Amino acid sequence: MSLYSLTDECRNLYDALMASADEETGEVDISLVNALAERQEAWEDKAVAVACVYRSLDEDAARVGREIERLTAMKKRLERERDRVKEGLSAAFTALGVEKVKGMYADISFRASEQTIIDNADAVPEEYMTVKTTYTPNKTAIREAIKAGKEVPGAHLEQRKNIQIK
Repeated sequence: MSLYSLTDECRNLYDALMASADEETGEVDISLVNALAERQEAWEDKAVAVACVYRSLDEDAARVGREIERLTAMKKRLERERDRVKEGLSAAFTALGVEKVKGMYADISFRASEQTIIDNADAVPEEYMTVKTTYTPNKTAIREAIKAGKEVPGAHLEQRKNIQIK
Protein backbone atom coordinates (compact mmCIF):
# COMPACT_ATOMS: atom_id res chain seq x y z
CA MET A 1 0.00 0.00 0.00
CA SER A 2 1.31 3.44 -0.85
CA LEU A 3 2.15 6.18 1.64
CA TYR A 4 -0.50 8.31 -0.03
CA SER A 5 -3.17 5.62 0.52
CA LEU A 6 -2.12 5.09 4.14
CA THR A 7 -2.20 8.85 4.73
CA ASP A 8 -5.69 9.01 3.28
CA GLU A 9 -6.83 6.06 5.43
CA CYS A 10 -5.40 7.63 8.60
CA ARG A 11 -7.12 10.92 7.81
CA ASN A 12 -10.44 9.15 7.17
CA LEU A 13 -10.17 7.09 10.36
CA TYR A 14 -9.34 10.20 12.37
CA ASP A 15 -12.33 12.03 10.90
CA ALA A 16 -14.57 9.03 11.68
CA LEU A 17 -13.17 8.89 15.21
CA MET A 18 -13.90 12.57 15.79
CA ALA A 19 -17.38 12.16 14.34
CA SER A 20 -18.07 9.19 16.65
CA ALA A 21 -17.10 11.09 19.81
CA ASP A 22 -19.92 11.58 22.29
CA GLU A 23 -20.21 15.34 22.74
CA GLU A 24 -21.19 15.06 26.41
CA THR A 25 -18.82 12.35 27.65
CA GLY A 26 -16.07 12.56 25.06
CA GLU A 27 -16.17 8.77 24.67
CA VAL A 28 -15.13 7.41 21.29
CA ASP A 29 -15.50 4.15 19.43
CA ILE A 30 -12.57 2.00 20.67
CA SER A 31 -12.53 -0.03 17.45
CA LEU A 32 -11.81 3.20 15.53
CA VAL A 33 -9.02 4.07 18.01
CA ASN A 34 -7.47 0.63 17.49
CA ALA A 35 -7.86 0.82 13.71
CA LEU A 36 -6.29 4.29 13.65
CA ALA A 37 -3.36 3.14 15.82
CA GLU A 38 -2.80 0.18 13.49
CA ARG A 39 -2.90 2.35 10.36
CA GLN A 40 -0.61 4.94 11.97
CA GLU A 41 1.93 2.20 12.70
CA ALA A 42 1.70 0.99 9.09
CA TRP A 43 2.00 4.61 7.94
CA GLU A 44 5.16 5.13 10.03
CA ASP A 45 6.70 1.92 8.67
CA LYS A 46 5.91 3.04 5.11
CA ALA A 47 7.27 6.56 5.78
CA VAL A 48 10.56 5.07 7.00
CA ALA A 49 10.69 2.83 3.92
CA VAL A 50 10.09 5.84 1.65
CA ALA A 51 12.82 7.76 3.50
CA CYS A 52 15.19 4.84 2.86
CA VAL A 53 14.36 5.04 -0.86
CA TYR A 54 15.05 8.78 -0.70
CA ARG A 55 18.44 8.19 0.94
CA SER A 56 19.30 5.52 -1.62
CA LEU A 57 18.41 7.87 -4.49
CA ASP A 58 20.41 10.65 -2.83
CA GLU A 59 23.45 8.36 -2.53
CA ASP A 60 23.04 7.26 -6.16
CA ALA A 61 22.84 10.90 -7.29
CA ALA A 62 26.00 11.71 -5.30
CA ARG A 63 27.78 8.69 -6.81
CA VAL A 64 26.75 9.80 -10.31
CA GLY A 65 27.94 13.34 -9.50
CA ARG A 66 31.35 12.00 -8.46
CA GLU A 67 31.52 9.93 -11.65
CA ILE A 68 30.63 13.01 -13.71
CA GLU A 69 33.45 14.93 -12.00
CA ARG A 70 35.88 12.07 -12.68
CA LEU A 71 34.83 11.81 -16.33
CA THR A 72 34.93 15.60 -16.76
CA ALA A 73 38.49 15.68 -15.45
CA MET A 74 39.40 12.79 -17.76
CA LYS A 75 37.80 14.61 -20.71
CA LYS A 76 39.81 17.77 -19.95
CA ARG A 77 43.05 15.76 -19.76
CA LEU A 78 42.28 14.07 -23.08
CA GLU A 79 41.39 17.41 -24.70
CA ARG A 80 44.65 18.97 -23.48
CA GLU A 81 46.59 15.98 -24.82
CA ARG A 82 44.67 16.17 -28.12
CA ASP A 83 45.46 19.89 -28.45
CA ARG A 84 49.14 19.28 -27.61
CA VAL A 85 49.35 16.57 -30.30
CA LYS A 86 47.64 18.85 -32.86
CA GLU A 87 49.98 21.75 -32.04
CA GLY A 88 52.99 19.43 -32.38
CA LEU A 89 51.75 18.18 -35.74
CA SER A 90 51.13 21.75 -36.92
CA ALA A 91 54.61 22.81 -35.76
CA ALA A 92 56.21 19.87 -37.60
CA PHE A 93 54.34 20.71 -40.83
CA THR A 94 55.25 24.38 -40.51
CA ALA A 95 58.92 23.61 -39.81
CA LEU A 96 59.20 21.55 -43.01
CA GLY A 97 56.95 23.81 -45.11
CA VAL A 98 54.52 20.96 -45.79
CA GLU A 99 50.92 21.99 -46.57
CA LYS A 100 49.22 18.67 -47.23
CA VAL A 101 49.65 14.93 -46.58
CA LYS A 102 47.24 12.20 -47.65
CA GLY A 103 47.31 8.93 -45.78
CA MET A 104 45.32 5.74 -45.57
CA TYR A 105 43.75 6.66 -42.20
CA ALA A 106 43.96 10.45 -42.17
CA ASP A 107 44.35 13.41 -44.50
CA ILE A 108 46.21 16.40 -43.07
CA SER A 109 46.13 19.86 -44.56
CA PHE A 110 46.03 23.53 -43.64
CA ARG A 111 43.11 25.72 -44.56
CA ALA A 112 43.05 29.50 -44.60
CA SER A 113 40.92 31.31 -42.05
CA GLU A 114 40.51 34.76 -40.55
CA GLN A 115 40.29 35.61 -36.90
CA THR A 116 39.36 38.98 -35.45
CA ILE A 117 41.84 40.01 -32.79
CA ILE A 118 40.94 42.74 -30.29
CA ASP A 119 44.13 44.48 -29.22
CA ASN A 120 42.41 47.08 -27.01
CA ALA A 121 38.68 46.73 -26.28
CA ASP A 122 38.55 50.28 -24.88
CA ALA A 123 39.64 51.71 -28.23
CA VAL A 124 36.90 49.93 -30.22
CA PRO A 125 34.10 52.39 -31.21
CA GLU A 126 30.76 51.96 -29.43
CA GLU A 127 28.97 50.99 -32.65
CA TYR A 128 30.99 47.75 -32.65
CA MET A 129 30.27 46.91 -29.04
CA THR A 130 27.57 44.63 -27.70
CA VAL A 131 25.90 45.53 -24.42
CA LYS A 132 24.80 42.68 -22.18
CA THR A 133 22.71 43.68 -19.19
CA THR A 134 20.77 41.32 -16.97
CA TYR A 135 18.59 42.19 -14.03
CA THR A 136 17.75 39.62 -11.40
CA PRO A 137 16.15 40.17 -8.01
CA ASN A 138 18.62 40.22 -5.10
CA LYS A 139 16.79 37.83 -2.78
CA THR A 140 19.13 38.48 0.15
CA ALA A 141 18.60 42.24 0.00
CA ILE A 142 14.85 41.77 -0.44
CA ARG A 143 14.63 39.41 2.56
CA GLU A 144 16.62 41.86 4.73
CA ALA A 145 14.43 44.79 3.63
CA ILE A 146 11.19 42.94 4.39
CA LYS A 147 12.51 41.80 7.77
CA ALA A 148 13.42 45.44 8.49
CA GLY A 149 9.75 46.36 7.96
CA LYS A 150 9.95 47.69 4.40
CA GLU A 151 7.40 46.73 1.80
CA VAL A 152 8.93 45.39 -1.41
CA PRO A 153 6.41 45.34 -4.28
CA GLY A 154 6.34 41.99 -6.05
CA ALA A 155 7.97 40.08 -3.18
CA HIS A 156 7.06 38.60 0.18
CA LEU A 157 8.48 36.21 2.75
CA GLU A 158 6.95 32.80 3.15
CA GLN A 159 7.58 30.36 5.99
CA ARG A 160 8.27 26.84 4.81
CA LYS A 161 8.85 23.51 6.45
CA ASN A 162 11.48 21.39 4.73
CA ILE A 163 11.57 17.70 5.48
CA GLN A 164 14.92 16.44 6.73
CA ILE A 165 15.97 12.84 6.21
CA LYS A 166 19.06 11.55 8.00
